[in-house]
Amino acid sequence: MTIEFVFFDIDGTLVYNRNLVPSAIDAIRKLHARGIGVALCTGRSLLQTIELQQRLGIDLAVYFNGGLAIANHEVVSKRPLSADVVRRARTYFLEQRLPVVFHKRTESVTPAQLPGPLHSLMQAYDYPEIRVNRTEEHSVDEVFQANVFMTEDWDKEVLELFPECMIYRWHREAIDLQKAGNDKSLGALDVLRQIGIAPEHAVHFGDAWNDVGMFKALGTGVVMGNASNEIKPYADYETTRVDQDGVERGLRHLGLI
Repeated sequence: MTIEFVFFDIDGTLVYNRNLVPSAIDAIRKLHARGIGVALCTGRSLLQTIELQQRLGIDLAVYFNGGLAIANHEVVSKRPLSADVVRRARTYFLEQRLPVVFHKRTESVTPAQLPGPLHSLMQAYDYPEIRVNRTEEHSVDEVFQANVFMTEDWDKEVLELFPECMIYRWHREAIDLQKAGNDKSLGALDVLRQIGIAPEHAVHFGDAWNDVGMFKALGTGVVMGNASNEIKPYADYETTRVDQDGVERGLRHLGLI
């Protein structure tokens, strides 16, 4: 099957220790030169991703684990949390003294000052500037994702209180809280429809549970060598680790560069 388009996860796929892997940058340049389409497909917010897009020359991306898809500066699809859920979440996490950040397309806000120890974790994932907004005004509209800094023992209670939501755990002390049913593949399929490419002609590179839907929905799935063993069976091919030129080697294996 001819591959016409490639989606890339970011953390653990293109980025290692906060830095873009040089061989991955070069590989994406080669894809562009061959006329093969490229998009990022990430759990990150738009503000956490835009600098990487500019460096890589990529105009198409799926953010918030499928919550927002943008192609050539045009919003293709969006699946935000409801304003009611955001209000309830804001109240609940404040009461439980669990730090929370609400991400919109153009800003990230928190209802209370974030603890100092969290700053290093947020820095590791290129968090944007976070505005403290102690009132609900203007803070509940088009929120695509809440990052809640909580341990796994909170997961069951949060899911019971917010059945309209789902959890992606990306750190032992942090989750993405999003609209139930969200998946990277939903945004990716929206992008492919927009540009007229069939899913079977697309491939995805990823390393985490939020990449499994992409492996299932597209023609080819490439899992990074640094992924957990539970994820690897869902992909069609396992490349080397992110820090061992996994993207470049995977693209060479597919004959794309």
